[in-house]
Amino acid sequence: MNVVNPEAIGLFGLIITVWVFGLEQLGFGLDKETDHAKLGRNLANVALWFGGVAQLFTAVCMFLFDMGLPADIRIYLGTIFATYGLFWVIVALHFYNPGDKKIYAHMFLGIFFITAVFSYKAILLGKIWPLATVLLLINVLTILLPFAWYKQNALITKICGATNVAIGLCALPLLFKSLGV
Repeated sequence: MNVVNPEAIGLFGLIITVWVFGLEQLGFGLDKETDHAKLGRNLANVALWFGGVAQLFTAVCMFLFDMGLPADIRIYLGTIFATYGLFWVIVALHFYNPGDKKIYAHMFLGIFFITAVFSYKAILLGKIWPLATVLLLINVLTILLPFAWYKQNALITKICGATNVAIGLCALPLLFKSLGV
């Protein structure tokens, strides 16, 4: 029996998305001549396809197919991928058509609380490194992002960028494991 692990595509999507957003927040490749309208569309495309679609695909596969994991773990991991896949779809839609930032702040608060539950479960499962670490970094990010959006605070934006890059780095061992490396 061949067992396919769809986690790799979801983790790859997560890592690429947080690195692209993190580097942008840190200011890499940006200068006075940057076309911010194009930049926003490009960020939306990355968020939609790598962050959203890749992670939603992974979630659906985890919900539908036996991967050699217990059903409760598949549901737990699938729910994590679905949550962040939907998160990135909403982020993409914001870049395509900006809406009320208060609604996004409420979404970040909701993501913070569900991520706290995911983190708690990871810790109970003994998955402190790297899974709980990634989830706790996502918690830090979801608390900081509304402050970066509302006040356009350069320092908080840079901290968000560094946190995004750290999420991607900490997720690498998960990707390697899912690839059997």
